[in-house]
Amino acid sequence: MKRWVQSRRESLDTIERIQTSLGVALDLQKSAQASCEEPEEGVVFVHLDGMVFVHSKEAYLPFLGSPDALKLFPSATVDEGAIRFLLNGADVMRPGVRSFDEWGGQGRLVVVKEEKKGRAIAVGTSTVSSDEARKMTKGSCLRNLHHVGDRYWTLFKQV
Repeated sequence: MKRWVQSRRESLDTIERIQTSLGVALDLQKSAQASCEEPEEGVVFVHLDGMVFVHSKEAYLPFLGSPDALKLFPSATVDEGAIRFLLNGADVMRPGVRSFDEWGGQGRLVVVKEEKKGRAIAVGTSTVSSDEARKMTKGSCLRNLHHVGDRYWTLFKQV
């Protein structure tokens, strides 16, 4: 496993790439430095002021174990019956969604939370706009990219 701390210039470039890729503003100080860990070839965990992001295949995702990073994204709440399917990597189907924040258009990152305790259990991209999802009664509305117990979750435990 490789670990390194990026220089100030590299950190600013990384912050810019994360903001551009995810479409969010991180509101970090200019002196913020990124530290990185690569537990496996092609998977890098980027730590920035308490937030953790996963970089894999030229894409960034917020890590589920990082509540500060997850606060930056809209959320959808699912019922208990959907949880076991999501934890096996299934997409979020509209009948299992109890409520959701306005996420805008298709392709936006959305944090999936369970209904009872409000814990984040998955991160996905929207396959439809939030207006379309509100009108839907069946079908997939979020594509599951990262969930509790997946490859990124187990790799982070090694770090």
